[in-house]
Amino acid sequence: MAEFESIVIDKQYLFSLLKEMIKINSILGQESNLAHYLFDEIKKLGMHVELEEVSPNRENIYAKYEFDTKGKTLTLNGHLDTVEICTGWNTDPFQPTEKDGKLFGLGSVDMKSGLACQLAAVKALIESDVDLQGTIHYTAVVDEEGFGTGAKKMLSNPNFGKGATDGVVISEPCYGQSPDNALPLGMTGKVLYKIAVIGKSAHAFTPEKGVNAVTDASRILTAVDVIDENPLIKKFPLPTEEDFGEGSFCVLKIEGGYKTYSVVVPERCDFELNRLTVPGETKESVKEDFNQFIKEMQIKSNVTIEIIPPFYLPYKIAKDHPLFQSLEESFASIFKKQPFTTYSKMITDANTFMGEGNIPTVIFGPRGGNLHAADEFVEMDSLVPAASVFTQLFTNFQKK
Repeated sequence: MAEFESIVIDKQYLFSLLKEMIKINSILGQESNLAHYLFDEIKKLGMHVELEEVSPNRENIYAKYEFDTKGKTLTLNGHLDTVEICTGWNTDPFQPTEKDGKLFGLGSVDMKSGLACQLAAVKALIESDVDLQGTIHYTAVVDEEGFGTGAKKMLSNPNFGKGATDGVVISEPCYGQSPDNALPLGMTGKVLYKIAVIGKSAHAFTPEKGVNAVTDASRILTAVDVIDENPLIKKFPLPTEEDFGEGSFCVLKIEGGYKTYSVVVPERCDFELNRLTVPGETKESVKEDFNQFIKEMQIKSNVTIEIIPPFYLPYKIAKDHPLFQSLEESFASIFKKQPFTTYSKMITDANTFMGEGNIPTVIFGPRGGNLHAADEFVEMDSLVPAASVFTQLFTNFQKK
């Protein structure tokens, strides 16, 4: 414990850093200013730091500090982007506002507070007088709220991606204190189907002479509607997995029929369908099983299925993996209890790092509320404990 007591989180640094980050607009597609701000802050800590362009004016940021050539490399990671501003805010989304122990602002919990806690942890490790081993990476990527291109770019970086680290810790707001913010032991994957249903045009007064694409599309959509429990309707058999159960479908978009009024049997209907997948499913298998199901429906229209970005593989990390054990022990040391854990039906950059890249990945971050909604906030009293978990996680991981 004496070792950890000498690794002290600079509370004022953490709070000030977070407030400055909230003031910087980093809405999806506009992350550059925040990346450059962090670049300057990281340089002050004496770290090697670099920017990598993902697309014009959108850069990932990577930093490295080597304590000793011995030991493991741990990568702290978060995303720079936030969602758009929605209606209903009672404060300026770009003006950090404290009230009743909460700090309000766009991205306050998703996930600028996580990034701030991680950098405060790095600062504490560098400035401590503890003889530390290993290497720490501090990384922040773009586009997590979009297509995940930042994480994919980082995964292919030879110095910070696959093959360059022993584990990744993403500071998403999973605080581990309750079932609602439990620490994920894995996440579902995601496939986005783009489906074209091509029928045959005819006069709408003689529909039997045509093939109605809208009607055929509705038959497919009814078959994946998990809400309707009508036993007379044949449902798509979603694969199940022992920890996740089964995945899910959601129709995101549909377009069919005339654009200008016309009494014509619709010859085309297009729709996009989101599906969460479970371990064991692949891009090839999810396309094939859906193709086969539609064939069995004997639909008259011609149906084509395309898988479009973003696509994510599911993943699981073993509870006895050294990285998760290190997180669990660090959590218990700070909070004097064990964290809640779960298998999450959601997607993060962990799906890229571990699902695609096979890099062991865990998730932990400060507690807050109203993610992707008005008046987003982070609970101020969760910040220093979160940063402390990150420091202990780094030192614990070296011992595994």
